[in-house]
Amino acid sequence: MARMSDPFGGFDPRMFQNVPLFRELAKVMAWSGGPVNWALASDTALAIAAPPGALAAASDRDSDEFASAVGVAELWLDQVTVLPAVEGPAGALAAAEWTRQATTSAGLGAYVEPVAQGMGGALAKGLPEGMQALGEQMAQAMGAMGAMLYGVQVGTVAGHLAGQLLGVYDLGVPTIDPRTVATVGDTARRFADDYGFDATEFRHWLALREAAHRRLFAGLAWLRPHVAELIGRFAADAEFDPGAMLEGLGGMGFDPADPSALTEALSGPDAFHIEPTAAQKATLRRLQTVVAFVEGWSDTVVRAAAAGKLPSLSRIEEAVRRRRAEKGPGERFLEQLVGLDLKPADLRVGQAFCDAVVAARGLEGLDRAWRGAHALPGPDELAEPSRWLVRLAAAEIEADLEADLGPLDEGGEGDDPGAR
Repeated sequence: MARMSDPFGGFDPRMFQNVPLFRELAKVMAWSGGPVNWALASDTALAIAAPPGALAAASDRDSDEFASAVGVAELWLDQVTVLPAVEGPAGALAAAEWTRQATTSAGLGAYVEPVAQGMGGALAKGLPEGMQALGEQMAQAMGAMGAMLYGVQVGTVAGHLAGQLLGVYDLGVPTIDPRTVATVGDTARRFADDYGFDATEFRHWLALREAAHRRLFAGLAWLRPHVAELIGRFAADAEFDPGAMLEGLGGMGFDPADPSALTEALSGPDAFHIEPTAAQKATLRRLQTVVAFVEGWSDTVVRAAAAGKLPSLSRIEEAVRRRRAEKGPGERFLEQLVGLDLKPADLRVGQAFCDAVVAARGLEGLDRAWRGAHALPGPDELAEPSRWLVRLAAAEIEADLEADLGPLDEGGEGDDPGAR
């Protein structure tokens, strides 16, 4: 008979195969696909967002209507921004389909995996000396444990977001492939009904918003790497206490006879919580500045593109503004999970910045912020637009001088054209 486990030779997940709860644990403890167990995340999310009997796909009519609205939105946006349209899928996604795409490394993993990687490393390093002596296999087991914890928690985030999002860009950043724009579930329809908006009019407003965001995140090659760099820095500055986290899990009191009890325990908002450090808060301020500017820019160009075309535009904007002021359950879980609060405390700051820039330089001047990460407003500039306008003007003067005289070296002399 095959030996089931060797306490000195490593961890063997088959040791659990005859115990109901441990059969489930054995599967997740065998995970080796990265810092988040995405299979478990998807199962958890689907159980919340689309339980059995609620897995219907979006109708072809809904997809066709939204795709048509996006086509019109692109034409309207062409009239108000120099950022070009981006080709990609457009339609309607059922909550279950969005959930499947979001619970991947390419979806919500962009925001969660860097922090999960740090937690996995902390779990391995935080083992008692006696357990560390068991070597690489024990480290792998602890990595699988961390992946399980994050898998259930990320699945909980995704499950709640699936019932919350109007569209795939509703968080202000992409939640799935950035080339895709779509409604999610029936949230947009219910929102329009609740406020008495004409369905076609609201669909065109949402199409404008989705298409505007796609021009940024799928059209600007540097923007997603810039956001990823900030998230990576946020994760690197985290301070993990694996002992306290494991102690907290041990005190949850779940019933070993119930295989679903572990999932329920881990999916609660207090399963484990990471409090941002001072360094993380500084990085978070920069990240929130980017999101605030993205939202302000999007609102500005959508308003300009929809002017005279959507009679209920001001009512839609006001209703959406009130909706944004409150965090939904998905956003709250995301913040509790990794300490990552993408929503600025006051989105009005981003809008006020854009209003000031448009008043001074027009929409074309506002688009100049997308020339690169160096051109984006910093936190202080977002709060005081005149500082960014002065910096922009100085950069343009320098560019004009270089165009006329060539790049200046440190000695102030022009570059020799013959040396190039």
